[in-house]
Amino acid sequence: MTGADLKRGWCPSLLRPMESGDGWLVRVRPRAAVITAAVARAVAEGARRYGNGRIEITNRANLQIRGLRPETIPPFTAAMEAVGAADDGPAILVSPLAGADPGVAVETLEIARALDASASPVMPAKFGFLIDGGGALPLAGLSLDVTLRAVDGRWLLNGQDVPAGEASARAVALAQVLAQAPRGVAGRMTAAPALGFYPYGDGDTGAVLLAPAFGQLQASQLAALAGLAERWGDGRLRPTPWKSVAIAGVARLDEGFLRDQAHQIGIIAEPGDPRLGIVTCVGAPGCGRATVSTHAAAKALADVRRRGDPVLHLSGCAKGCAHPGPASVTLVGEDGRFALVRDGRPGDAAVARGLTLADCAALMQSLPA
Repeated sequence: MTGADLKRGWCPSLLRPMESGDGWLVRVRPRAAVITAAVARAVAEGARRYGNGRIEITNRANLQIRGLRPETIPPFTAAMEAVGAADDGPAILVSPLAGADPGVAVETLEIARALDASASPVMPAKFGFLIDGGGALPLAGLSLDVTLRAVDGRWLLNGQDVPAGEASARAVALAQVLAQAPRGVAGRMTAAPALGFYPYGDGDTGAVLLAPAFGQLQASQLAALAGLAERWGDGRLRPTPWKSVAIAGVARLDEGFLRDQAHQIGIIAEPGDPRLGIVTCVGAPGCGRATVSTHAAAKALADVRRRGDPVLHLSGCAKGCAHPGPASVTLVGEDGRFALVRDGRPGDAAVARGLTLADCAALMQSLPA
C-alpha cells in the first residue's frame, strides 16, 4: 500500500486513514460506549508496533492511533479485525456508562445498536449522532447533528418527542435529510465533569473518571489502564468526549486504590490538577499545519496556572480542532510563536501577536481569574 492508495480526509476512521505530520492516523471507536480490556491491549500493542506509540482520546470518544506508515496500516487493521474492533460504522457518541449505571435509560444501548446497524457510514465530514441516556455521567450540554436525549422518562430527537421504539429509525431519517442540507457547526464542547467517583443509585458502586494529560496516552498507559479496569472494575474502558476515561463497576471502598494506581502510571486522578484546565491539539510536529509544540507549551503553562483560571485553549493553528467553540483565553501558533485571542475561537481577531512561551507564562499570571 502506498500513500496515494490511502484515503485522505478530515474525519478519519480505521478504514479511512488520514495523513498527518507524524505519519498516518486512524481511529478505533468504542462499541456501545466501551473498549474491552482485550481490545485496549490490542490497540496498545498495535500502536507500539506499527505506530509511534501515541494514542489520543478524541472529542467523539474514539481512540486515535498516530504515527502509522503506509506499510503498517494493513497489519494494524488486521490486528483490530482479530479482536473484533474493525468497526467503520457511523460516528455515534453514546453515554459512557450505558449498560453499567442503572440510572442510564434502559433503551440507550438498544437504540445505539439499532442505529449502528441501520445508519450509513458514508455521511458528511464531522456528521455525528449522540445518544444521551442520562445517569451519573450524562452528556448534558453536548449535541451533535442528530441528538437523542432521555428526559424524564421520554426521548427527545433534536428536541422533539419520539417513542423509544421508533428512535433509531427516526434518527436515521432525520440524518438523511440533514445530510443533504446546509448546516451549521454542531456544538461539541462543554465543561468537563470533575474527575473522581460517580456513584450509582445504591451509592456503594459506581464509576471512576480519570484523564490522561491533554487527552494523550502512551501505549503502555493504555495497556496498564486495561489491567486496572480488570482488577478494580468491570474489565472495560469507557472513553468520553471530555478526553477522559471512565472505569465502571468500581466499589466505593476501592476507589482510592484505583486512583492511586492510575497516578502511578501517569494518569491524572485528582480533579484539581492544573493540566485539566488546558485543552490542546497535537501541535507540531504531529500536525503539519502547526508551527508550535502545543504539548510542550501546555506542560510549561500548567505550572503557572492558578486555581479558578478559565479554560486555556492551545491551538497549533487557526483551525482549532481541539476546541471548536470559543474559549476565554486562546493561544494560537503563528510562525513559531503565539497569538492571543480573548473570548473567541483560534481564527478570530487576536489582541496580541508574536508572543514567546515566556510571554505567555507572564500573561497567564497577569490575567484576571
